Amino acid sequence: MPSSNPKKLLLRDTVDTSFYQFDPDIGFWGIPGMQRDVSFEQRRGEFVRVQHNEEGNRDDSFIRGQDKADVICIGGSHTWGGGVEQELRYSNLLQEYLGRRVANLGHCSLGLDQVCLSVLKDAERYSAKTVIVEQYPWALHRVLNTYVNGYLKPHFYLDAEEQLRLGKVPRTARYGMTRRLIGSFYAYKKELQEYLAGIDLKSSYDAKLDPIFLLWKAPYYHHMYLLVDKIVGAMKDFCLQRRINLMFAVGAIAQQFGPASKSSLIDYDLPGKRFRAILDRHRIRYVDMMGPMLESHTPEEPCIFDDGHINAKGHRVFADALFDEMSKRGLEA
Repeated sequence: MPSSNPKKLLLRDTVDTSFYQFDPDIGFWGIPGMQRDVSFEQRRGEFVRVQHNEEGNRDDSFIRGQDKADVICIGGSHTWGGGVEQELRYSNLLQEYLGRRVANLGHCSLGLDQVCLSVLKDAERYSAKTVIVEQYPWALHRVLNTYVNGYLKPHFYLDAEEQLRLGKVPRTARYGMTRRLIGSFYAYKKELQEYLAGIDLKSSYDAKLDPIFLLWKAPYYHHMYLLVDKIVGAMKDFCLQRRINLMFAVGAIAQQFGPASKSSLIDYDLPGKRFRAILDRHRIRYVDMMGPMLESHTPEEPCIFDDGHINAKGHRVFADALFDEMSKRGLEA
């Protein structure tokens, strides 16, 4: 069963930043060629080999201008494979099922805005025919962040006509001191906006009462969902113009594995519902992992670690569900 207090993951949303370096387009990206045996909190006393390729991705070698990948999987730490051996991740399993190259471009703490920019930047370079975006619904709030784990990140915003605009990373952000100074201001500004909306994530935080699950807090997140809608639309248009198949894998949130919410005002599936509605409106294919994950999950053989990240069993559930959907759509050939 998941921990009754998954506070560390859900509140702080931090990652070992020594895996990463400044990137002018995405904000941060993996360090190329980095190799390390890592002891993850999810598996204390054990070590997992983490190795980045020439592109800075936790993936097999990829040489620009030489290698291609029919399928790209991109997302946050679930796709990157927190606590899981590289060969046991859903992207690697999917590669076995399909019998052709599947590239993993996942990185810890990536927001949907960064994912969008990565797709626009790399999909054609990889000669991808299918792009699979893994999205943990709780993490949708990252599109509101401009400072993550010590790095400034590019961010989308809406102009007066609600048209999507991009705020790029300033050139001076390559310097750590500058990032910290500007980041402190952004962090304070976001905290103040949340405070004025009655949201306190800094003290007395309870993961089971996270405001993103509270129906009466929904108006505060209206802008977030509108922004997500525009970002998803931009990805769809890009892929449609280039005849790339776009598919989402919508994950299950840790709290959905139990116990059930004790209040009708708290809906753990609220961000998932809102996000699936956006995908439906854009007529974008997606696999809702909540059903398969909950069906496969047992206290004896869980699909997630205590902190909510999917474990090796969860990755297999992801791979199976994605392969089934691709087969139905004729994308497996």
